[in-house]
Amino acid sequence: MQAVQPLEMEYYYNSEGAPINEVQSLGNCYTRNIFFVLRRYIKDSSVLCKMFLDDFNLKLITHVGNDHFELGLNEIKDPEDYIIVGNRHVISSNAEEAIRTIEKLLANNEVVFVNTLMKRVPFYRTFELNPALETDHIVDGHIFLVLGQTATDFYFLDNYINYNKEYFKPYPHNKNIGQDAKNSFRNAFNRQFTCFTVHPNYEELAELPARASLILRTSLENYYKPNSSTNGRLEYLGRSAIQELNHLFASGRFILNTKIANRPHDLYSLTRTTLTRHSDKKKVLLLLLNSLNNRNAFCDVIHCAEQSIEQWEVLRNAMTRQYIINEFKLTGQMEQHMANVLHAEDQFFHSLEKNMDNLCQI
Repeated sequence: MQAVQPLEMEYYYNSEGAPINEVQSLGNCYTRNIFFVLRRYIKDSSVLCKMFLDDFNLKLITHVGNDHFELGLNEIKDPEDYIIVGNRHVISSNAEEAIRTIEKLLANNEVVFVNTLMKRVPFYRTFELNPALETDHIVDGHIFLVLGQTATDFYFLDNYINYNKEYFKPYPHNKNIGQDAKNSFRNAFNRQFTCFTVHPNYEELAELPARASLILRTSLENYYKPNSSTNGRLEYLGRSAIQELNHLFASGRFILNTKIANRPHDLYSLTRTTLTRHSDKKKVLLLLLNSLNNRNAFCDVIHCAEQSIEQWEVLRNAMTRQYIINEFKLTGQMEQHMANVLHAEDQFFHSLEKNMDNLCQI
């Protein structure tokens, strides 16, 4: 059977043109694109989804003596472990060279990962025709794919939620994909440009069947792990991270409109993204469990995972309401939401513990 070519593949939409909701759960712009590229080589998507099964716990770091804190996800084994990165090029202030580099890689049948200043890319949702010069100093970490080319145009792929309706030009034969003149990327590439390609790390991929056991057992252990302290740096995982996050809300130190240095985010947008991806990890578990022939054996885990996802969504929505009405300090009004989240997380990890032996066989 002939391999499906990049311009013909399903990505964020299926062949009927409907969104593939599960794809949104596969991490960030980088890890989702890893999934798409590896799918050219490995046809069983359920096996590939195991790459994205990872620790279900939040990680919170605070510092003794100041108000600085960091909220993130705890990771056991990154999807990047399953790829080999090559053809990396970092080019400064030379869009012509950047375009030529992509052209050469595409001519070798590569799919190209591109990082640039998205505010200067016309297809992107934050595109500004005449942005203020100071915004060019922001480091943009977003990654999209270039899949193919004509003499004058690139065919590209990004999450459809990032497409700018005014400037996005769809590729007529596949609604996942955009098409635009190579010259339209020149302004962005002159300000920030890195590109690279990825290929399967077959040695690591051979270990995927054992990944579920590693992730699930470690995640359960991490949920109940006590906080640790190193040189005034306090690290909280799982249950203790949720409790400490509640303390930050109650103290008034968690101020939603706080700007994040050197990033196009404030604390609200960064926290909402982090909590969404935290729930996405449970959605990956649900994706795997619902694909099994004996899914009914895991109905308790499925129910508890769904309840946890729902409570985190209620919390995120409450945070959004506060942000919209300019009440940027999260104090007592979040206490009940946090209590509901903690109860749901307790139930979820208890269900993992009860079903651990069977879960480790998926």
